[in-house]
Amino acid sequence: MKKLIPLMLAILIIGGGIFIVFKSKSKSNTIPEITQKKRIEEPTNVIAVSERPYIQITPNADGHNLSLIVNEIKKDATSVQYELEYQAGSLLQGAFGKIELNSLPAVEKILLGSCSAGGACSFHEDVQGGSLLTRFDGPEPYALKSRWKYIDNAGSETTFSSQDAKFQIDSKDLKKQRYLVIFNTAGYPDGLKREPVSEIYSLTGSSKLSGTANLTIRAQEEGEFIIMGFDGQQWHEFDTTTSAKMASAEVKLMELYVLVK
Repeated sequence: MKKLIPLMLAILIIGGGIFIVFKSKSKSNTIPEITQKKRIEEPTNVIAVSERPYIQITPNADGHNLSLIVNEIKKDATSVQYELEYQAGSLLQGAFGKIELNSLPAVEKILLGSCSAGGACSFHEDVQGGSLLTRFDGPEPYALKSRWKYIDNAGSETTFSSQDAKFQIDSKDLKKQRYLVIFNTAGYPDGLKREPVSEIYSLTGSSKLSGTANLTIRAQEEGEFIIMGFDGQQWHEFDTTTSAKMASAEVKLMELYVLVK
């Protein structure tokens, strides 16, 4: 019996050691739970289209700069912060800044590239366009986000489309434009008396637009529609052919187009 007691103690000690080692390994092999924080994004495009500002993005003739233009605001704002993102080749680039809205139009020149402290600049190549996020500061702050497409027309092409492909334009007069921007601008100028039923498309070139074009715009619903154009001063109505959600017309080249009921 005396011989059995030490033997039993030894078995208990060895068994306890194995249990502790096993338990320790089990803990070390446990995969921790990973909690991913959701990216918090502010709400955009919440305010009614009729209350949104009229903004343009225009390409400069040098091919290295854009102009961001706030032409008109309908809700009071003192300044606007912008984030212009764009694809350049395989890289995503961006420009950020703030524009004071003391007087309109307010214009910000944006370099499609970067400059060193010494003044040496490098320019981004194969710019394709991207998105524009604007945050308007005022009594009731609001934010807007929309898409834009940059076109380097080195080949003197005549047919172009928006980034969402719902705006298609064909004009022999556009082959004279070296650079173009088609922008799904968030708002429209005053004076439009009818309800928009499509995205609002800004068309700008590196030189003044002139001539005619065949234009097709896709509506958000089916029905009978009219293509309206804005020439910088007033709205114009074009004879329009509709089929389901598609509306087509021969138009004069202007800075803005939209479908209305």
